[in-house]
Amino acid sequence: MPFAAGDASAALDFSVVVPVYRGHATLDELCRRLAAHFEARGESFELLLVDDGSRDGSWGRIQAIAGADPRVIGLRLTRNFGQHNATVCGMRRARGALVVTLDEDLQNPPEEIAKLVDCMHGSSADVVYGVPERRRSSWWRRLGSRIVMLVPRYVMQVDFDISSFRLLRRPIAAEVARVERHDVIIDVFLAWTTDRIAATRVRHDSSAGRTSSYTPRKLAQVLVNMLANYTVLPLRIASWVGALLSLLALALALYFVWARLTHNIVPPGFSALIVTLLFSTGVVLLGIGILSEYLARTFLHVVRKPQSVLRESTQDVGAEVSSRVER
Repeated sequence: MPFAAGDASAALDFSVVVPVYRGHATLDELCRRLAAHFEARGESFELLLVDDGSRDGSWGRIQAIAGADPRVIGLRLTRNFGQHNATVCGMRRARGALVVTLDEDLQNPPEEIAKLVDCMHGSSADVVYGVPERRRSSWWRRLGSRIVMLVPRYVMQVDFDISSFRLLRRPIAAEVARVERHDVIIDVFLAWTTDRIAATRVRHDSSAGRTSSYTPRKLAQVLVNMLANYTVLPLRIASWVGALLSLLALALALYFVWARLTHNIVPPGFSALIVTLLFSTGVVLLGIGILSEYLARTFLHVVRKPQSVLRESTQDVGAEVSSRVER
């Protein structure tokens, strides 16, 4: 797919970071439309395609595209590290004044980038999200996404659902690129970095017959990851439940004492005792499980589980890029 060659050493207006997983069928059209969009607007750009352990020939397509245009840079990871980790890997090499992130499945049309730019200029925001006008996905995926989005809404204090279609100013992207933890959630770090976050409605197309890699199990993992890594809400809920049960136990004990002293009633307690013990034991085990999730993540962070590892690159961006281990 030939592009007009650009000057890779010149200052750039945009860097587009695309995490690629099973994107063999859509990469050519994505790159063609991205190039056409920026060229029509007279804006300089680079495309950073990060192959996140694809097994469908995506890396071969990335090599072919990068070989035809020096503005396209391919980065290949040693295995599948996840969408956010792959995106951070691309951000580390972004040189544009503005950084765009989007998926390779063409659900977010490249032509909609202009809406993000207009919103940023109109609101002086540091980060702009493209929120789909109407999501074109299965009902269970929409439901799962809405449930998962409750956490970033709570943590980020925003009134819209976030997406992977983002526009960031260079200093914000550079700050996120410094993150080294293996279970990074980009959007939470963005909220920790700036409070100038805006959103605009964008078109949302079908995924060209592709099925989403986010299965119900993976969506559940994302939810647990967000809860256990970026909020203490589960620990607070466990504390509240424990306090509530303690109050209920105290009230029940006082009632039994009152009934014994005033009415000489001895409550038949075996069944109630068994139910109470089973319930309280379950709550205790739930609290221990929640605490274990936090401890496990702390352990993995302490032992420095790698965020991503770069196997090869189609172009050297700095002397150390092709062999550097991402942390």
